[in-house]
Amino acid sequence: MAAPTYAAGTPGNVLNNATLAAGKNAAALVDLSTAVGGALNCKMTTGSTAPTAATSFYCNRVYGATAAGNTTLAAAASAGATSLAVGSADGIASGQRVAFVTAAGLVGEVVTVSSISGTTLTLGSGTINAYSAGDLVFLIEQTASGGSVSPGSSWSASTTYSTSIYPPAAWVWIVQAVNGDSAQAVTISVTLDKNPAFQ
Repeated sequence: MAAPTYAAGTPGNVLNNATLAAGKNAAALVDLSTAVGGALNCKMTTGSTAPTAATSFYCNRVYGATAAGNTTLAAAASAGATSLAVGSADGIASGQRVAFVTAAGLVGEVVTVSSISGTTLTLGSGTINAYSAGDLVFLIEQTASGGSVSPGSSWSASTTYSTSIYPPAAWVWIVQAVNGDSAQAVTISVTLDKNPAFQ
């Protein structure tokens, strides 16, 4: 996936032309903790075959409003890993969704924890991406209070669809894109702009 050019609290690309395989998700950090307002412009571009299910975008608030992560990965994990060691499992429960984001701010994902043993998390399915020790783990709300949108209601091949989310300012958010189609990949982008109401 292409790296974002987003810097916390500034306009820019949050997810930059990331290819999202069928049934997969991508996630990234959006820090609005010192912002007056912001708009997340969400785009989904279909491939040569049109999908039959929506790609949805969600904005989940980070507990503790910390852009530094609630904990970090204690060891590297390859793509497909189902067992990951974290620095601390405090606040993480079985059945909870958490977000992994690379320390460099590159594309991450939201995963579901199926069980915990000490500081080892077992996931319901393997990770999409590989991660390094020190990458960030975020405890997120389980319902997207920052908004959720799905661009379009039916889709054509090789077409771009867009919509926006306006998460409340003064919080740190994880924006997640989920490809609901079981067969077709899509390309997604999320950009952060100033909310026009505050310009």
